[in-house]
Amino acid sequence: MNLGSHRRALVLAGTALVAVASAAVVALAVSRDSAWLVLAGVLGLLVSVGLVAGIASRWAVARSEARLRRRIGEVEAAVHETRAKASRHEYHQERSLARIEQVSREVAATTAGLAWFRPREAPIPADGTPPRVLFVTSNGGGMGHIARCAAVLRHSQGLLTGRILTLSTAASTVAAAGYDVEYFPSQRATARGLDHWRRQFTRKLLQELSENPADAIVFDGTWVFSSLTDVAEIADLPLIWLRRGLWREGTDLSQVTDWREHVTSVVTPRDIAEDESTAPEIFREAVWTAPVSLAPSTPMPRAKAIAALGLDPERRYALVQLSGGNGDGSATAAVVDGIRRTSDLVPVVVRSPLLPESARYDTVTIAAQFPLVDFAAAWDFTVTGAGYNSVHENLHTGTPGVYLPSATTLNDDQGRRARAVAEAQLGLVADGVDDAARAVAEMAAGRRAEEVRAAIRERRVAQGASSVARAIVTSRPLSPH
Repeated sequence: MNLGSHRRALVLAGTALVAVASAAVVALAVSRDSAWLVLAGVLGLLVSVGLVAGIASRWAVARSEARLRRRIGEVEAAVHETRAKASRHEYHQERSLARIEQVSREVAATTAGLAWFRPREAPIPADGTPPRVLFVTSNGGGMGHIARCAAVLRHSQGLLTGRILTLSTAASTVAAAGYDVEYFPSQRATARGLDHWRRQFTRKLLQELSENPADAIVFDGTWVFSSLTDVAEIADLPLIWLRRGLWREGTDLSQVTDWREHVTSVVTPRDIAEDESTAPEIFREAVWTAPVSLAPSTPMPRAKAIAALGLDPERRYALVQLSGGNGDGSATAAVVDGIRRTSDLVPVVVRSPLLPESARYDTVTIAAQFPLVDFAAAWDFTVTGAGYNSVHENLHTGTPGVYLPSATTLNDDQGRRARAVAEAQLGLVADGVDDAARAVAEMAAGRRAEEVRAAIRERRVAQGASSVARAIVTSRPLSPH
């Protein structure tokens, strides 16, 4: 029994005594017929009743207050527990958010077997053998990234060797041509979150360099993944950003403004529509080279190209290749119909690895060839998107082209490139699918195609792939930051 209970017991006992005494006084007053004693006894009883009522009221209030305090205590405990859980959740969430950009470095630093990493002052091995390069590409709307890396390997003139790790689903097509290529799914191609994908990509890069040691890493894409920067820094390897220019207005340029925080150097092949004098100022510090393409140094004769493709040498052909940002194949169908209606040329459609198998066309269809530019002599002209590779392959081989610029590519400004081609009379541009029949009919007229060929010969666009290779082998490792 606590102190409050003792007090209540004493008060009740005192009240009981007052009541008994008051009752005795009343009884005595009645026996003696004394009004004063009766009054005193009644007052005593009233006081006793009042005390009892007050005690009962206080007791009830005390019980209510106790219940209320107990309930408040329970609520406070629940709130405290909830806050503690929320605090723990926020703490872990903040740690996760803070680790998103650091996760690659942490994975790399804690991965066993890093003894194979060795400091290098330059990628050229001491024994004079060509340095080995790991080319890494993102997964654009077409084959531009992977084809550009293959072009550097093809035209390196013995300056380097290497292999390609790509996020492009066209990897198998390039590998079939004899290039050393491995596919790794992009984050968009997986059901995993970005944080998980970065961990997996970092581990893949470490595994790749462990199994196939390299002297430099070259990335071709729009955004340099943090995994690449982290692995290159830990491995003390140069990381070169092979960056195609002519980005759309509004493209995120934050990595360009502080590119030294991400890569060793930036190499930018020129574009028919952009060079160091016309590019945005923040790009002008890059190493600039002539345009790069897979076009062979020695063209294949028409008869050999026709025979290799299994085509009738008595017919004339126009290549139609509108994958890579030109929709689901409807543009191809419209162009095939336009060529047939306006000329005697046979449209030849390439089964693109980037289009669904359901896409079929009532014309000659050939399997995807890589590099298709080797057979450029087979075509009177081509109908393609206005992507970097399509345009510059034609300029390097002297092939007339009709270009349908894609409006769906995320960063490549195909519209601006197509306008530059048209202004220089190096090809024709179709203003959408509805205008394609007009453009192919104009190009199919022999005189127009010859005019374009003459303009290309006069322009004499140089091949820059060997210059890119030279820039790679002279790069230095990443500096700590």
